[in-house]
Amino acid sequence: MQTRAITHEMIVSAPPRQVFPLLCPTLEYRWLPLWRCGLLHSASGVAEEDCVFQTATADGRTMTWVVSRYEPDARIEFTCFVAAAYVFRLKIAVTAAGSGARLHWTRRWLSIDPAGDAWMGSWSTAEEQHHMDYIGRALAHYLATGEMLPP
Repeated sequence: MQTRAITHEMIVSAPPRQVFPLLCPTLEYRWLPLWRCGLLHSASGVAEEDCVFQTATADGRTMTWVVSRYEPDARIEFTCFVAAAYVFRLKIAVTAAGSGARLHWTRRWLSIDPAGDAWMGSWSTAEEQHHMDYIGRALAHYLATGEMLPP
């Protein structure tokens, strides 16, 4: 079994109360190009504790996500399961930073079998950094313009 972890920080020019709701599987359609998910459970239709949704990996495997912690305007955490491969944890803390918000992302992967080990063996820190830089640009663009960044 292998583990990998990486953290990212970004600052955006909107307060936490405006940023936090966008960290939601259904509201990401507003600002994150190419985002696709299937909402399986949510009493409100948006992110909340025990919200469950699915996405797909680049190679087509199903990722099942659960919102495992939900503190409006401050913290959201997800636990994601990729069957017969790995578990992924995503923790996002949102704090005030002047008139904007600082988002601290902690991403952790834990392999659970040889398929997960193989995937982690091909994992690229540079590719992950590129992905998170894009998410930061897309979120900042949406908050500044109200429009989605072109893919």
